[in-house]
Amino acid sequence: MKHNVIILTSGLSGSSVLTGLICRAGFWTGDRTHKKPQYDTFENSALIELNLKLFEDAGYTGNYLMEFSQEVIDNIRSLQGIIKADPYRQFVDKCNEHRPWIWKDPRLWLTIRFWQNLLDFNDCKFILLSRDPLQSWISQTLRRQITTYRYSRSYERLILQSALDFVTTNRLSFMNLRYEDLICRPSETIRELNDFLGTRLTVDNLRSVYNKPLYKSPRSSVIKHFKAAAIYARNYSERLDLTSANQARVTPK
Repeated sequence: MKHNVIILTSGLSGSSVLTGLICRAGFWTGDRTHKKPQYDTFENSALIELNLKLFEDAGYTGNYLMEFSQEVIDNIRSLQGIIKADPYRQFVDKCNEHRPWIWKDPRLWLTIRFWQNLLDFNDCKFILLSRDPLQSWISQTLRRQITTYRYSRSYERLILQSALDFVTTNRLSFMNLRYEDLICRPSETIRELNDFLGTRLTVDNLRSVYNKPLYKSPRSSVIKHFKAAAIYARNYSERLDLTSANQARVTPK
């Protein structure tokens, strides 16, 4: 029996490609998944709804896509024993009826410590997914998430370090995976992924979810790079940086 899989990552790390690949090995993504106009995220819609409920119960109204907060992580973890856990237990039970399952939601780095008391981690393996910092910054900026490159790099590093602290403290089985390795070295990286998950995924499985050339760096085009730079320049005064992370935000132009 395969282990279930939980991916811990930020929101713009290529996790939809990775999850789409892994679910080709028979991992359950839910009755419904969250779909964007361009692609399927392979995120269990029920998991998203429950994570948003945890945000609400913790009084969190910030922007998790741009702000790292240890305080919010601790507040959500402390909800265990305070809020009714029945909906969360029922969700876990349903997932287990369809095991092996895979969870991927960029909110999980904030909520996983709440879920840990409801899951049997002996049945789970974790993937900590990262991405080239410059490519993350470009993707964020194109989505009007205006930060300095230094701030963006720090934000991504803090999420990855938080996830690493979680899996190591709890002595969980995990694998570090870099998105660029999956695309540039797919054969070798998929072999490592198969060894870790006990699957038989292939490069053809990856091609079924990734419609760009493999064995080539997934860097943004020159046009996207310049577009991101232009958006950043127009909104420079509203940027988040390491010295003004709590400044008031306005809608970027």
